[in-house]
Amino acid sequence: MLLMSKWLSYGTVLFIAILATGVFAFVSAASSDEELVCEEGQDICNGECYDPVSFRCVTDQISKEENVCRARDTASCLGECYNPARYKCFTDIVTEEPNICLMRDGGSCNGQCFNTLSHQCLADDVLDGVYTLCKRGMKAYMGECYNSDAYACVEDATRDECTLCKLSDKACNGECYNTNRYSCAVDSVTETAILCKAREGNCDGVCYSPTLHNCAVDKVTEERALCRLREERCDGTCYDPLRSECTFSEEKGKYIVTPMSND
Repeated sequence: MLLMSKWLSYGTVLFIAILATGVFAFVSAASSDEELVCEEGQDICNGECYDPVSFRCVTDQISKEENVCRARDTASCLGECYNPARYKCFTDIVTEEPNICLMRDGGSCNGQCFNTLSHQCLADDVLDGVYTLCKRGMKAYMGECYNSDAYACVEDATRDECTLCKLSDKACNGECYNTNRYSCAVDSVTETAILCKAREGNCDGVCYSPTLHNCAVDKVTEERALCRLREERCDGTCYDPLRSECTFSEEKGKYIVTPMSND
């Protein structure tokens, strides 16, 4: 009776079941909800029976809850058991979530474990808040790694973001170009730029040679288009203002190019 009173004082009940094959003992942990019955020799960890010879009751370093792990896995990282002699629970640089990596790795980037001696988690040159795992000495552009000894994120002439180009190149509207062969031609009216051959101009998105053509404003439509040097434009037709003129034809009901009057 004294032994029974001692068991009851700890909130457990001893049941002896005598079977043909032998004697088994079961221990029940009393709780406000239900009783958990475990085999003799087992312990209870966070509402779960476990064999203390093969398993351990480990306090998780993230959740702080108890977790049943194998005897060799004496650490827990958000519910996942691991061997602290070989692994470590890192907080990911990007996701800020825990990730189990090898001790030699030293960090986690977007869920990828990496060796800090050979790799690094880099902020993207263009994409805000995006990180990419690259080898040391490299940089990241649009989620890809690049060799900074051969390439650079060049300030674009017409965009708010840089463009990845060879070190000797420049950038124009997202395109890289060799300054000896091409130019970033800016339209003086629309203030937009396109890639043209060196020393060419930009007329409403069309490249042209200023030594051969001019960007003429149509006297009727007010649109701009290419005409030969010193020519003007009349309702879509280029003409020489020294020989012809742009006049309205009552007969045809539109502007036409007519020869210059000798009067």
